[in-house]
Amino acid sequence: MRPSLVQRWRFWPGALAVRLKILLIRLRDVRTFFQFPRQIEFDARKGSRVILYGIPYADWNATLSDRALWSNLPGIAQVLRRPASPFGSPFGSGARADDVVIAMMTAHIARKPGGRALEPTAHALVTLENKAKFAAYMTANGFADYCPRPYANRHEAVFPCMLKRTNLSASLGVAIVRSPEHLDELLRTRTFAGHAYILQALVPGNVEHATYCVCKNGRVLWSCSFASDIGAPIAIKREDNALARQAIATPDSALRQIEAVLQPLAFSGPCNIDYKRTTDGRLQIFEINPRLGGTLMLPSQSKQLRAALACIIEHAT
Repeated sequence: MRPSLVQRWRFWPGALAVRLKILLIRLRDVRTFFQFPRQIEFDARKGSRVILYGIPYADWNATLSDRALWSNLPGIAQVLRRPASPFGSPFGSGARADDVVIAMMTAHIARKPGGRALEPTAHALVTLENKAKFAAYMTANGFADYCPRPYANRHEAVFPCMLKRTNLSASLGVAIVRSPEHLDELLRTRTFAGHAYILQALVPGNVEHATYCVCKNGRVLWSCSFASDIGAPIAIKREDNALARQAIATPDSALRQIEAVLQPLAFSGPCNIDYKRTTDGRLQIFEINPRLGGTLMLPSQSKQLRAALACIIEHAT
């Protein structure tokens, strides 16, 4: 659903405030990036270079610049962390023919001249990055049962329901709507005013799952999963509100459903899928982020991150 011109004009100061907040976060990311090593050297006779392209989230830097993370991966001579434009070279990653390029954020995903990568197509990126396009994709490909029901408008919506900005990820721009009046109130806030949004059915349940994958042409090559207790059946999972999070074995049925959803996109590269499961085992997918995920950057998950990186390096072309 797109806001009217009047709504855009009335609430542009709030939209600018949100933009400023995002800019300040990115400036913090930039400052933190340069506080950690940007080059890790190994035996030059050992193999090729890995280029981590783009400035990641601030809390990823310590993990990705840790020599111990990379020391046991075979065939690596050097790890380079290179910022993307506008803070780095305007000519891309500067990769050589045998270098493996791993983009840090979706904005950095583009084929770099001379390098190898395992990354999604532009079409896959556009589909997964926009919540409205993703919902339409799921319906068009027969996967409507694998995601929350979308509502065409407020008159069709069953409250409580979910309000989501189409162009944000994780828990940003997501709210639980209690009533039509509450919806009007939320749409006047800085977060939603003047922005496209969707309404979806609320999926109750205390436990939310996240599966991290490395894929090639829609096939899952590697995965790991986590289950988080968010403390209430009607709540939004955020980084700071999980009562407990534990690693779990990814059920075969979940992997089959994830592959089914990714295959029409011929998806390649890392991704993380957030979802709940129904009593009959069906996934209710909230979003698929086509990049590495934050949980893998935790010190406790270094083994899983190393396995994901090894898989990307092995299958990069």
